[in-house]
Amino acid sequence: MNMSYLYLGITVVLFSTYEVVGRALAELVNPFQLNFLRFFFGGFILLPIALSNMKRKNIKLTGSDFLFASLIGLLNVVLSMSFLQIGINMTKASLAAAIFSSNPLFVMLFAYFILDEKLNFQKILGLFIGLVGVVIVFYKDLELGTSYVYGIIMLILAAVTYGLYTVLGKRFSQKTDSVIMNCFSFIMGSIFLLPIILIKHYPIFSLPPKAILPMAYLTFFVTGLAYYTYFLGLTSIGAGNGSLVFFLKPVLAGFFAWIFLNEKITIELVAGTLIVLLGIFLAQRAGRERIGEIKKDLKVFEKVTFNS
Repeated sequence: MNMSYLYLGITVVLFSTYEVVGRALAELVNPFQLNFLRFFFGGFILLPIALSNMKRKNIKLTGSDFLFASLIGLLNVVLSMSFLQIGINMTKASLAAAIFSSNPLFVMLFAYFILDEKLNFQKILGLFIGLVGVVIVFYKDLELGTSYVYGIIMLILAAVTYGLYTVLGKRFSQKTDSVIMNCFSFIMGSIFLLPIILIKHYPIFSLPPKAILPMAYLTFFVTGLAYYTYFLGLTSIGAGNGSLVFFLKPVLAGFFAWIFLNEKITIELVAGTLIVLLGIFLAQRAGRERIGEIKKDLKVFEKVTFNS
């Protein structure tokens, strides 16, 4: 058995529990304290690996690198993850997982504007299908009141900002690597949360007894271990194939929400999630086909050049 798939399997199972555990913490810990603890300690869990990678690859970070890591941390920790946790608190874990899983669609859009990645018909079709799936997931829940609608808006904003974080993170990790990028962006992002926590007079490290074990799980397993096993898994099979594993996340998260939170799995949730995943699949396949065409053109160019 390829160990990479085992590592990625561990990763997706751990990531799929986030919405369930986050929903269980809704009445115990405010979203800003939750994210501060999760990413502050999660970043330090990754720090020894990041420092080892920097030494092994002879990578030296500049002041502008730390500023960029701070921007990435602001997008992920302060904005995206806070939107996500607020949305989880106001809606359902299964709904949150389904909507947040649409973030690769926004990655594609931001990559077009920021990284100049081309949009072809299949990508646009995948984007349209995926967005239709998102609407199907939540349209019936719009009848549940203003608070619930606000939670849905927070979840959509979480997916959008996570898409932007992913694209900017890709640019930063090209100079370093994903472990270094996530480690320093986690720590810097969590520090940005401190002023909000202090202004709101929220506790920083103090937790209700019932919240200690769930918070420890989110910090050490979902944020620390899961990211580490993800990077281990990608070393052998690549990011393209590795990302396909995350098609399981909304399915597993919905299953866990049904088991542990007794959340009802509706036809709209199932149908919308499948349509979202279909849209992501079409868009990602179009991207991989484009990369294959570029590699083929390069081989032809090399053959013509060196044989002439």
